[in-house]
Amino acid sequence: MRTSIAIVLALHGLVHLIGFVVPWRLATIAGFPYGTASAWAGYGLGNVGAKLLGFAWLLVCVGFVVAAVGLATWAPWAILLLALDAAASIVLCAGAVPAAAAGLVVDVLILGALFVLRVGLLGPIGSPREDAAPKTALVVGETVRRG
Repeated sequence: MRTSIAIVLALHGLVHLIGFVVPWRLATIAGFPYGTASAWAGYGLGNVGAKLLGFAWLLVCVGFVVAAVGLATWAPWAILLLALDAAASIVLCAGAVPAAAAGLVVDVLILGALFVLRVGLLGPIGSPREDAAPKTALVVGETVRRG
């Protein structure tokens, strides 16, 4: 299951290459025309600005692939990297709507899934966790002893 999720995340990351290869004119892709204007209020970025934005897409692509490998190998940093990549991807996709609308939805779903897993709302089979609430409370002024 974990490997399957990692593969899907890596593929999602590779889709971000579109945002790199088009402004750098390495490829022409139907539905993703070359342009120097950003969807963010129609700001003209120019050729250099479009390439810089393309480089940001490449960084997010690499980040997703690295996070997927980390997730597959149980690396403790993988979840944080995945969350940062999804947040950065949301910013990039929001500026490329409508062409990147599907990516925007996937990124929001990734962050939502990470939130649910981090908060611990679901147990291993999808049922609410009984142990999600702390069993003990720390009283103000009480010292914590570490063994």
